Amino acid sequence: MILTFISINVTAQNADALNDQAKQLIEQQKFEEAIPILKQAAELGNAESQYNLGYSYRAGTGIDQDIEKGIYWFAKSAEQGFNDGLYQMMMAYGNGDGIAQDYTKAFEFGLKCAENGDGTCMWNVINCYYSGMGVEKNMDKMLEWATRLGTLENPEDLTKSGYITSVRLQLAYMYRDGSELEKDLFKSYQWFLIYNEFKKDFSYMQQQQIVKEIEALETQLTSGQIANGQQDAEKLLGRPLVNIENLYKAEL
Repeated sequence: MILTFISINVTAQNADALNDQAKQLIEQQKFEEAIPILKQAAELGNAESQYNLGYSYRAGTGIDQDIEKGIYWFAKSAEQGFNDGLYQMMMAYGNGDGIAQDYTKAFEFGLKCAENGDGTCMWNVINCYYSGMGVEKNMDKMLEWATRLGTLENPEDLTKSGYITSVRLQLAYMYRDGSELEKDLFKSYQWFLIYNEFKKDFSYMQQQQIVKEIEALETQLTSGQIANGQQDAEKLLGRPLVNIENLYKAEL
């Protein structure tokens, strides 16, 4: 048993070292030199190299394009829970790109990716539960994942940040209108306050319109609800609001 453990450990160390070497070559744009090393690391089980090798095959970077081999290595990476591999398998099955389209499998990979905290995958999982694509429609699960996404911190990546801010606003509307969730104006107000944190993800004109909607909502709340809105929104968010002073302003 000890000899077996040492053998496995050395193999993993070798794979990690090869992966680091390949990444250095990729950073230097030496793709053709990186490919043989990527293959070695991937065959030894390094999940990141498996993903990078899959990407190389998929894009034809440093090697002849082979979409099927790309999918194969993405799948090997995903089997180990590597997030980029899970994402690529979600997209491949969802779009039928290089593999037969299968919404159920796309959802399964997307859910694993979302469970790793990936905001883009969370967005897709939310929409799947909302629409019933690849999984049975479930508004409770939709709300659970929308809340998880909406309480993430906004990253610098504009697209990923946009998903977070968008889901915050959608929750505000759903609670306000009561068409898909039970109507709750105070919860709607809390989500408007959280949306306000990074409203610059939206256009200036959109922000102006939403300011009017917030002001209109406040006319339907009690003074106590307005006074407690920030405190309750911060409990929901899990951290202090930092942009509350600009609630009634559009930002560039």
